[in-house]
Amino acid sequence: MIPLKKVWAFFLRPKYQEYDYPLELKQKIFLQLLIANLVIAAGIGMIIGLLQEGLGIDTGEHELEKMLNDYSPVFVAFLAIIFAPLFEESIFRAPLGLFKKSRYFPLALYVSIAAFGLIHIFNFETYENALWMVPFLILPQLVTGVFLSYIRVRMGFVYGILFHALFNGILLGPILLVRLISPESL
Repeated sequence: MIPLKKVWAFFLRPKYQEYDYPLELKQKIFLQLLIANLVIAAGIGMIIGLLQEGLGIDTGEHELEKMLNDYSPVFVAFLAIIFAPLFEESIFRAPLGLFKKSRYFPLALYVSIAAFGLIHIFNFETYENALWMVPFLILPQLVTGVFLSYIRVRMGFVYGILFHALFNGILLGPILLVRLISPESL
């Protein structure tokens, strides 16, 4: 998959360069990257889940579970699909534009990806019993941070927000829909 190779090359040698893709090509690349990110992040998540289960590592209740128990599915959808993408992209990827012409752009990119991943450790109730597991627990967010950074730099800030919103919506949509239709089933 060509776009995936470009994301990897971007990660290895970051350079701030926005492309002026024709709309149809931009949509095609965007969709390919979204699907690739979903597959990779979900795959990593499943492997981590199996690893946790196999090693008996308990990270407690996930923040999403708490939110689903405490708030309506509509409110959780608002937070995950609208608020989080706007807020997180503004915090973690918007500042990359400040480094457009700077030799420090690669450092800014790596810091933004790492910070995005690390902030998601707070999704876990506890991880102190296996601190060595932290890089694995946040690996899906680190990978997604790379994809979001690529989209932000190559296609623009708005596309980064849209990518983030769709990513969250596709992953959480089925859970939220089931909660909305049949709250007692989960």
